[in-house]
Amino acid sequence: MMGEGLFQITLNHGYILQILAAEMLFVWGLKRRQGFVLRFLLGVTVYGGASIVLTNLIARYVVGFYSLTIFLLSLLLWKFCCRERFRDILFCCVGAQLTQNLAHNVENLIYRPFAQYFNTVGWCCLSVSVTVIVYAICYRLFARRLRGCDGFALEDRYVYIISIAAAIFTYAMQAIQQNYGIDALWITRPPLIFCCIAGLCVQFGLLTLKSEQEGRQLLERIIQQEQRQYEITRSSMDLINMKAHDLKHQITLMKATGRCDGAELAEIESAIAQYASSSNTGCKPLDAILTEKQLLCRTCGIEAAVMAQGESLAFLQPADIASLFGNLLDNAIEYERTVEPASRRCISLNVAEKNGFVCIRVENYCPTRPEMYNGLPVTSKADKTRHGFGLRSVQYITEKYGGTMHIGTEGDLFVVSLLIPVPRVPAN
Repeated sequence: MMGEGLFQITLNHGYILQILAAEMLFVWGLKRRQGFVLRFLLGVTVYGGASIVLTNLIARYVVGFYSLTIFLLSLLLWKFCCRERFRDILFCCVGAQLTQNLAHNVENLIYRPFAQYFNTVGWCCLSVSVTVIVYAICYRLFARRLRGCDGFALEDRYVYIISIAAAIFTYAMQAIQQNYGIDALWITRPPLIFCCIAGLCVQFGLLTLKSEQEGRQLLERIIQQEQRQYEITRSSMDLINMKAHDLKHQITLMKATGRCDGAELAEIESAIAQYASSSNTGCKPLDAILTEKQLLCRTCGIEAAVMAQGESLAFLQPADIASLFGNLLDNAIEYERTVEPASRRCISLNVAEKNGFVCIRVENYCPTRPEMYNGLPVTSKADKTRHGFGLRSVQYITEKYGGTMHIGTEGDLFVVSLLIPVPRVPAN
């Protein structure tokens, strides 16, 4: 009868669970559709049933499309469950397919030469152990990079072309081996293992490269915006200082003529002095940033101490100086605003040249140890995609000049230290 054997479950149908488990490692962090749990349970039921029936039906007419059929059905499952572009789901599922194929080939590389020594229980233990180990390694090296991503923002078609080519190649190799009956030979496994590893490295290497390029472009745009803000700030501070000096002369005249109460004049003078004072480190971009930030510190009740040899920064671009120190001080000020009591709010900045290096050190009071990720503090803002770029920008600029950045805590202090080599001036 036509329907006879269509619902028969064989050992080969274990691929249904293997590929599903691998895909969950890669896909689970994607945005989910409403009613995800119900969708997943319903989808898995349909996926499992359809995989059994279709593979049994196709196997009657052609060999070698077993795994490919199940893979295509799993793509539909995740598209039904996840609110992502199909190309992004395909990217994740290809990584999962390469991971499953890698585990399968490693298992057979071990099992085939020693098959006579394994009984059914031993083979099952080997299969489960290899699968768990390979999946765990691939998750740590590859799948984990996708966790927490707000979409891939990948528009480079070559990433997807290479991903699809890798999947097609591995399935084609499997089909050829099955058709010619050589898949039982262990010697066929090393080339497939190499192909799977190479495919994962290329696929996620391109993903990392693309992400780093986009990160650098974003940081460059931020630095350009900060340069424009620095120009505005410098012009504003120059104007404020000029007006403050004019007011001081007018107050002197008012004192001489006795046209105003002395106490009121003293209060006005004190207020003007805050705006009239400006830093003089020997570096104009740094002076402008320090004048602005010190004024902000006074407003927030933060004690700020600065010791800076501004002339040591002469080899840095003005935009980089503004971005570097603006972000360092903004990061410290933002935290100090939350410190209670206000008497403990303090920031110190030290800039000095020592042994051919510019040493920059920023300290601020921080009684609690901040959460760190990849050597940088995790932003406390709810929107992680729009915040947390301050110290990343500092790190980018530091490394741009061949320097290093270290972040840590010393007692109740949060410390950011930068070490930037001073370029050597060639002798005439």
